[in-house]
Order: sequence, then C-alpha cells, then structure tokens
Amino acid sequence: MSLNFDAYPDIDRSNFVRYNPVFLKSIFGRTDILPFWVADTDFEVMPALQEALAKRAESGMFAYETKSPALKQSLATWYETRYNIQINARRLLFMPSVNASIAAIIDEFTKPGDGVIIQPPVYQAFKNIIDGLGRETINNQLVLENNQYQIDFDDLRDKAQLSSTKIMLLCSPHNPVGRVWSEKELTEIAQICAENNLIMITDEIHGDIVYKPHQYNGMTNVYKQFGNNIILVSSAGKSFGMPGLVDSFIFTPNNDYYKIIKQRIERFHLDKSNGFANVAWQVVYENGGEWLDQLTSYLHENVKLITSFLENEVSEVKLPNPEGTYQIWLDFRKLNLSNEDLAKFLSQDAGIALNQGFTYGPGGDGFARMNIASPKSMITEAMEKLKHAVNRI
Repeated sequence: MSLNFDAYPDIDRSNFVRYNPVFLKSIFGRTDILPFWVADTDFEVMPALQEALAKRAESGMFAYETKSPALKQSLATWYETRYNIQINARRLLFMPSVNASIAAIIDEFTKPGDGVIIQPPVYQAFKNIIDGLGRETINNQLVLENNQYQIDFDDLRDKAQLSSTKIMLLCSPHNPVGRVWSEKELTEIAQICAENNLIMITDEIHGDIVYKPHQYNGMTNVYKQFGNNIILVSSAGKSFGMPGLVDSFIFTPNNDYYKIIKQRIERFHLDKSNGFANVAWQVVYENGGEWLDQLTSYLHENVKLITSFLENEVSEVKLPNPEGTYQIWLDFRKLNLSNEDLAKFLSQDAGIALNQGFTYGPGGDGFARMNIASPKSMITEAMEKLKHAVNRI
C-alpha cells in the first residue's frame, strides 16, 4: 500500500482550530499565515478508517455505546506486539482526552498545595492543569547539551524529596523537545519516584511517532521492578490523525488506583463513548501498522528536510536533534530577539504560526515549537519564508 502524504485535500478547514480565522487573528494578529501550531496533522486518515466511519454513519443509529472487549483487546494487542508493552485489556479505562485524564488523576490523588514535578520546557497544558487545580508546579528543567536535551537527575532527586511533592508527570516521548527517553533514563526516573513514594503519571500520547534507530519504551514496563505506583495515559488521536474524535485511555497495574479512577469516571459521568471513536480505535489498532510506518517515515523525511535547510540556508536557527513526535523545537536564540519580538518576527515578518517557546516554561525563551505533520510543499514554503525573514534582519 503506497500512501500519498504529499496531498493537501481541498476542504473547508475554517472550523479546525489550527486554521480557524478567529484563533489565528487573536493569537497571531493575521489570518493569512501558514499554521504550524496546533498538534494535529494535515493528512487524510488511513483509507480503511474512512471506509469504516462511512459505514458506521450509514447505519443511521447512534445509541449510547460501551467500549467493546474486542476494541480493548485490539489496543492491548497493538502495544504488546508492536512495543512489548503489557496492558491488561480488562483493566482499561477511558476518558474524553489525555488532558482531562491528567487533571482528574491529579485532582483525585492530591490536595491543594501538593507538588507535581514536570520537566520544562514541556507541553504547556501540564502547568495550566496543575495551576488550575491549585497544586504547585515543581520544575525539573531539562538541560540542552551538545544539541540534545538531558535530564538533570541531581535536581530531580532533590525535587522528589520535597515533602510537598506527590506526583511526577512524565512526557514520554517528550513534547516539544523531541526526546525519546532511553530505558536507562526511564529506569533512573522510576527509581527516584519509587524511592520517594511518588505517583508516576506517564503521558505517552506521542509513543507511536519515533524515528529510527530510537525506540519507544513503555514506562509501565520499566516501573515493574520498583512497584506499581504508576498510571499510563495515552490516545490513538495523535498517531492516526483523529484527535477530533475525542477519546483517550488510562491503564494502571495498581488495584487501588484503578478503583479510585474508575469511581471518579463514574461519579462525573465521564464514561460515555463516542460511537465513531469506538469504530476508529478498533480499525487503527487492528489494521494501522503499515499506514503508521509510512507516516513516520514521511515525518522523518520532513525532519531531514528541515535540518538540511537550516544548516545550509538559515544557520542562525538551530534544531536540537528530534528523536520522535511531529513537533520540532526550533532555537532562535542567535537572533537575539526578546520573546515578544520573536513572536512578531515569526508571525509578521516570516508569516508562519508557531507556538512560542516561553509558554513551555523555564528553558523556553528564544525557542518556538513547529508542527511538521504537513506536506513537504508546505514545509518547504515555511522554510523559505523563514529564510527570507532572517535575511532581512
């Protein structure tokens, strides 16, 4: 099966958040701009998924649904056969989104004032969730060395030992810096959390998008040797280009955690299922391997294209080595612009919409995140716009 990720379907995108003129105008000050900010894709979903959703629509019936045993087993089988990650299909829980899951877990297992460790520069919703719940954000800032981000384990140990610290929220693979944590790194994180009796929440929504020779390692597997104080949250939405179907899953090997989260879901009536999402998840987990492999290869080609272009045409902008995800973390510090001036430069001078780095916390000043899940023609146009804008200053 040969897929065409170069295609850019001629459809109305105005209601997509990424393209919505109201959002673009309010955030970037203009609507005539190339959007590379929201973390979804410009690609059509796999043909089998389109066919399955069309068939589901033709049924003409949309009653309340449950997550079937077959769906749950297809998810568990995907993780076991593809990544050797063991998930008990009968212990899966589902919520509308990964962020909703993280918020519910933090709210359920901590009290106001308790601390949650995150590793900035990291997905900005983490801090927003923690702050919104009245918890304390504890930063274990990543360190950029030799064009690759590393974990400051000494600092992590110190932060884990604080009496207020109750949870570590791990982003694995890491958004936005693109690190795919090694088994050794994950083991050290797990040991630190276990020694300090922290609950580990591991957000692995980007686990399917990993560039060779790197390998996605499941933290639930790594954590087994230290105990079971761990909760995995993830979704098929990013990997298969369907975040708009709104669904996510939770898995924990901890019986107490499972009961508490299940009760939370039932108490707030969060266990309703989207019939289209049910069909979609089973289709992609049963038939999506080849499509995902081709998508990942295409995204890796985009990474190589951008890396080469920057090295040869825009040496003032650097790209820390991406190992996974379809977000890249561009380093604009050599331009010596303030965060405000960088935002204006990108949107007004270059005409490209990127996420501003400072919003990802400490270590984000002078950086910007770019979503590269777009056709090469669109990526190339953005790079040319960036080149001309840099040349002008």
